[in-house]
Amino acid sequence: MKYSPLAIHCTSLCFDVIQQASFKTMNHDDIDGFRDDIYLLIRERASLLPIKHKREHQFLCYVTDGVIRVLHQCLNNPSARDSVWILAALESRIDISIKTILH
Repeated sequence: MKYSPLAIHCTSLCFDVIQQASFKTMNHDDIDGFRDDIYLLIRERASLLPIKHKREHQFLCYVTDGVIRVLHQCLNNPSARDSVWILAALESRIDISIKTILH
């Protein structure tokens, strides 16, 4: 499967969080607290202008939610911390987000 640069970036973001020593002591509220930072990192990477374009804001929110969900899953199930699974999950989230926004 071919992965988009954004899926690779988001996977990297996930591993940056997961590999922190403090991750195993985090709770789900802590993960939810990363939402704004993750949104900004994705926006920066994607070079989007959500202030000017509603669709871009929606897309960034959908992708951010996908990253947050992956982090929740990884906290619940340490065996989910598989790069192939995370890449595929985020690529799927990006594809669905695009299709949802365009239709």
